Amino acid sequence: MEKDIILSVKDLSISFKTTAGLVNAIRGVNFDVERGQTVAIVGESGSGKSVTTKAAMGILAKNAIVNSGSITYYARLDKNDSVPYEILSMKTADVRKSINGRHIAMVFQDPMTSLDPTMSIGKQITEAILCHYKISKDEAMNKALYLLEEVGINDAKKRLKNYPHQLSGGMRQRVVIAIALACDPELLICDEPTTALDVTIQAKILDLIKKLQRERNLSVIFITHNMGVVAKVADYINVMYAGKIVERGTADEIFFDPRHPYTWGLLSAMPDLQTSGDRLYTIPGSPPNLLHKVDGDPFAPRNKFALNIDSKVEPPMFKVSESHEAATWLLDSRSPKVEMPESLKIRIENMKKEAEKYGK
Repeated sequence: MEKDIILSVKDLSISFKTTAGLVNAIRGVNFDVERGQTVAIVGESGSGKSVTTKAAMGILAKNAIVNSGSITYYARLDKNDSVPYEILSMKTADVRKSINGRHIAMVFQDPMTSLDPTMSIGKQITEAILCHYKISKDEAMNKALYLLEEVGINDAKKRLKNYPHQLSGGMRQRVVIAIALACDPELLICDEPTTALDVTIQAKILDLIKKLQRERNLSVIFITHNMGVVAKVADYINVMYAGKIVERGTADEIFFDPRHPYTWGLLSAMPDLQTSGDRLYTIPGSPPNLLHKVDGDPFAPRNKFALNIDSKVEPPMFKVSESHEAATWLLDSRSPKVEMPESLKIRIENMKKEAEKYGK
């Protein structure tokens, strides 16, 4: 069965000019997003998660240099046909006019930096609607009211007249989601949308995004460093490290059969109810400085399972299954057999039991 792709990123390489030199932030990223699917991009700060998706929105910083690659968005014309937009080949103004909001929308992590403190909530929502649709201000305000109700804001009519500082953090994030949905996009990019919120509000925002996805048949890219969030929302997961995807697979494959030592570290660092002791596991060392050329496997200095070849040659992607692959020399047939840490095996067994218990 042929895949119905909405966004395709191929061989993307991006650098940034800085006073210290050229930072090679993205180094050959490839992934696809299917319609109706939630794809998570997970990794530590500085791994390149946000830069990749900002390139898809045409909102890269002025000091960015696209060295190679393509980002293709397939806009749906009808049930059987779509038209491709090569985003990196388009002018920034054209991307903002034709793609942003109308086809691809983004929810950022801090709602206070996304909202204008001098404009009412109603005006901020209708601004996008009036930009893309030829309707009256009254019709736009009615749609804004509907959107606020759709994202679960109580007393929505009153909130239209409020300013951002008059709302709680959770309500502000709901408003940002309403603005993102204002022009009925097909693809929603969520860049750590729950980071600035407390855990109870986080859960509600995640449930809201999942509900809206089902109801609107949205495709979602979810960027996060939190594996707990990933477990709740993702169909497919891309694990990023040092500007590259080092493992990809379905949520079950990444959580229950991880193959890359970095993924082992991320899963081991997750807090859970069975964790004993005073300290959580932490991955030793720091990510590489991408100002300098990376020789071999960038994770090798932090990897206690590293082989001699890791310091010399960067590993290719090794196929584990049709949907699962990882860039580690440990998967090479010539490598010694290395098992994941015993503590992680126990943790994964506990996760499986919990998944069965809650029917996931």
